Amino acid sequence: MTMRIMVVEDDALIALDMVSLLEDLGHEVVAEAADADTAWDLAEQGKPDLALVDIRLAKNTDGGQLARQLYDRLGVRSLFVSGSITEDFRQAMAAINPIGFLGKPVTRRTLGDALSSAA
Repeated sequence: MTMRIMVVEDDALIALDMVSLLEDLGHEVVAEAADADTAWDLAEQGKPDLALVDIRLAKNTDGGQLARQLYDRLGVRSLFVSGSITEDFRQAMAAINPIGFLGKPVTRRTLGDALSSAA
């Protein structure tokens, strides 16, 4: 199943890699953003099926807060992709029903497995 996905990642090379992996897996990347404010604006316009969200974003913005806003206001679930996922963070995000949590670096296999569980 093809999904419309937004990538929220402040490292340009990692974002490029994730976009490439998502497209290889047959998904459509509908938006890319490096900070939470830009991501929110793009999500309102593009209505993604889900968001790949890093926790620490550009402009000192918070991926967890963004994910909560996406879920509460638009019904968009998030797959967190970060090198700094803690048990506290997992528990704090449980209420927004995340698709999952992936550590970096992401591989085609780990990303594919996480997305297939979301479909």
